[in-house]
Amino acid sequence: MYQLLSTLQGARDAVISLSFSTPTKFVAAAGYGGVTVWNLSTSSAVSIPSNVYNPRNPGYIYTACNFLHFEQADQYILLLGSQDGMFSTLKWDGEDHVFNPGFQIKPDDSRYQVVSLDVYQTEVPTGKLARVVVATADSRIAVYSLSSSLEVKKIYAIFIEEFSPLAARFCTRTRDVYVFEQTGGGILQLDDKSGEIKSHQSFGPDPMGTICMDESSKYFVACTGKAFEMFRLDTIEYVRRFDSGPPVVLFPKVSTFAENGNILVGGTDSGRAIVFDVSSGAQIQQLDYPKGGLVQPVAACTIEDGFLVAIAGSTLEHPADVLIFKQALISPSTASKDTPATVNFFHHLRRKGSLGHYFLLTLCILLAMNGLHSFVLTCTPLVRGSLNSPHYTILVYANIFPCLGSVLTQRAYVDDATCRVHGLTP
Repeated sequence: MYQLLSTLQGARDAVISLSFSTPTKFVAAAGYGGVTVWNLSTSSAVSIPSNVYNPRNPGYIYTACNFLHFEQADQYILLLGSQDGMFSTLKWDGEDHVFNPGFQIKPDDSRYQVVSLDVYQTEVPTGKLARVVVATADSRIAVYSLSSSLEVKKIYAIFIEEFSPLAARFCTRTRDVYVFEQTGGGILQLDDKSGEIKSHQSFGPDPMGTICMDESSKYFVACTGKAFEMFRLDTIEYVRRFDSGPPVVLFPKVSTFAENGNILVGGTDSGRAIVFDVSSGAQIQQLDYPKGGLVQPVAACTIEDGFLVAIAGSTLEHPADVLIFKQALISPSTASKDTPATVNFFHHLRRKGSLGHYFLLTLCILLAMNGLHSFVLTCTPLVRGSLNSPHYTILVYANIFPCLGSVLTQRAYVDDATCRVHGLTP
């Protein structure tokens, strides 16, 4: 179960977007109060000299945020999208411990808000450039490459007629961009190099309030107003529903996959976020927000010893807190007396879900079978004595456990001649 780890204060108004950095050093909250970043090791806010609080100016209302980390330069970059259509960055200065402003890209012809901002990889490998997709409310989709020194280059930008984009998300398998329509059920697949439309599906959920995709890009979850619903990305096949109860207002809430895709965390308008089991759709836990009201944004990440989830308040004209919850990995060293070690082990396997863990599970089963085999062989003299017939005993074992026949015949239970009578090799 998730336990409250810390309560981060400092956001002066409703939070719209949350983002963890990778590695997990910072968490950022963006919204009507501007942008606030906390250092997770100290739970203290980090200085941002350019931060302005003006909830009446669209240029200082941030609708999207996302972290990048460049492995080679150990450089943290925070990407921001504003209500007036500005795409900008903040760059971490490790010496002065501040986030300084980077570049700002102004909209070409209009000042429609940034509705979506996504990155291909949050952790950028050595020798690689980051890739960012920005969608604005005037049906424009732009993809940029970005270096650790904030050199930005536009890869492509397109305008989609008669299409109202809600979100643009990278496919982790192909680098193609999928664009989801707010109303109408449209889903476009854009080529990763040119932006040409490779496919156009028109039977997605309608309406869509928010979108999240799992790490494998096989599934996406849409907030459809009354619930979260999961679909297969390639076929738009309906999978299941995650029901959080009747909403107070039909306001879009954010959802995110967590724990390697095993759970889904979704916001509500009733002072809490809800943790769902992805395989069944059942509610696992409620994460309470003490101030109540709308909890629109959620975020999740994996750390070395467990998993983190962040939620934040989104009630206008009220200071917001960001709550960090932690689910620790269960291991034999941390298991309680009331929880058997085997239960913790299999729980750990389920959380990880990798091929290596399934191999370990198979190995454990084989070892258990080997122990049963040894037990059977140990009890054989007792069974033989009760039956008072060694010939009958070996015949029973040979027929029930053919794979053990050769082993049994090497024991001193029967002689050479008896084995040959029953067609066994001593």
